[in-house]
Amino acid sequence: MKLMIVSVLLIAGVANADNKEKADQLFKQGKKLMDQKRYADACASFEKSNKLDPGIGTQLNIAKCYQEWGKLGRAYLAYQVAEKQAQEQNDKRVPQIHEFVVQLEPDVPHLTIHLPKDVKPESVKATLDSEPLAAFDTPIVVDPGPHMIEYYVSGSSKKLNQVVPVERGTKQEVTLEMEKPKPIEGNTAPVKPVEPEPEAPAPGRNQRIAGIAVGAGGIVAITISTIMTVSAKGRYNDALTMYCEGMTNGCNQMGLDETHAARTTANQATVVFLLGTAMVGGGVALYLLAPKASSSSAPSEDQQARYIVPAISPDGFGVVFGGRL
Repeated sequence: MKLMIVSVLLIAGVANADNKEKADQLFKQGKKLMDQKRYADACASFEKSNKLDPGIGTQLNIAKCYQEWGKLGRAYLAYQVAEKQAQEQNDKRVPQIHEFVVQLEPDVPHLTIHLPKDVKPESVKATLDSEPLAAFDTPIVVDPGPHMIEYYVSGSSKKLNQVVPVERGTKQEVTLEMEKPKPIEGNTAPVKPVEPEPEAPAPGRNQRIAGIAVGAGGIVAITISTIMTVSAKGRYNDALTMYCEGMTNGCNQMGLDETHAARTTANQATVVFLLGTAMVGGGVALYLLAPKASSSSAPSEDQQARYIVPAISPDGFGVVFGGRL
């Protein structure tokens, strides 16, 4: 029995030594890659090294790698893990690590995802950038850039998604868009709707409606082009960093492919933007050039109150049409 225990301990010791050796090799590889500014590969090497042989020093290098790469959310969380490890081990580096956390905190973006008021959280399954969403209505530390939210609603097999661009150091909030639920079939007696009194159609009403529809389509196209541009820029910068050594003339084949794909997306975004701009202009023209009622049949004061104003919010921009048609 004692011999068996000794054998197990020896095997465990050999395995542990082997892990430490592999972890050391991965750590050195990560340092070399980071010096070459190949941050994606460097951070992956540090992560693997830390998994084999966890340590405060390796955790700090993970945080520094993500910070230099521009992944500020991941860097911030990695510094927090290092600080907690240092506190538990009474490490003398605690004040220095805490200073890293404090200095980085103002630049770290947060994203809060809300549900419509009539939707229960347990009825929605969602992921953020392909990772399960921890909670709704709670700020989540994220990296700067566009983020994909995918979600299912109970009773529906259709997957919905929204792309949310998040800027450095901002606190972004978004409410998920939901499809209107189908009416529940039952034995309740149907309620007869109250029919409004018919009104004579206002001159140019259909043309103004068409103008609003065309303009709204243009705003959607401009929004899509903006998201495509942000995505293309991020992909291009990542390609320069990971495969081109930070120089446009230093790309390997993967870098050439990635930068070409990013430029193609950017060109497509330009076309979509120009199309959206033309649609907005055409919609405004249709609305403004619609025939108006003659003075002999002047509408009431509330019917005359029409307006077109630009609207800007943290989630985007657009044009607001108001009043009665």
